[in-house]
Amino acid sequence: MTDTIKYSLGALALLLLLFLYNRNSQQSYKMDSQKIFEKPNEDVYKIKLSENDKEIELVRMDSTWSISKVDSLVIKQNQVDKIFDRLLTVEKEILITTKEEKWEKFGVDDSLGRHIQVFDKNNNKLLHYVFGNSGQDWQHNYMRENNTSDVYRSNDNVFFLLNTNTTYWGQKPPEPAPERNLKNIEKDSIPGT
Repeated sequence: MTDTIKYSLGALALLLLLFLYNRNSQQSYKMDSQKIFEKPNEDVYKIKLSENDKEIELVRMDSTWSISKVDSLVIKQNQVDKIFDRLLTVEKEILITTKEEKWEKFGVDDSLGRHIQVFDKNNNKLLHYVFGNSGQDWQHNYMRENNTSDVYRSNDNVFFLLNTNTTYWGQKPPEPAPERNLKNIEKDSIPGT
């Protein structure tokens, strides 16, 4: 073998080693996200949303959702669908802090944050998270599971879905259509009457 072939093979081997080292070190920057709710949606029978002293409870009977203690409003089904499509599928992306003294900074302490609690048909708690919307990041939220100190950044902004206003979740039922007298309809449909 000539010296140029030896140097070329050595350079190629060095490039291969550098490539493998770089690829291995990049793996440490990979984000492993995890959904906050892994159970089937059919297991959810009650959703409680709270913020400060305001609270709203959405309850499912068979396949119909209603607002607890509010009989005058009909539930907006598209809002309930957003809970299952966005809120319960949000993922924990990055661990931000494990220190409780930083909760206020991220808006996830009990008084500043918005809470979501999910219950099954036996009223067993399946989930309890506190969400905060602190800072200038409008694409993400901060969240922590209740009774833990770990604060994560979410992959989506779902803070607005934790609304405790009844009019956000329900609307007045539609007015019934007025019934017209059949005699008036017949007269209206006959020309010249």
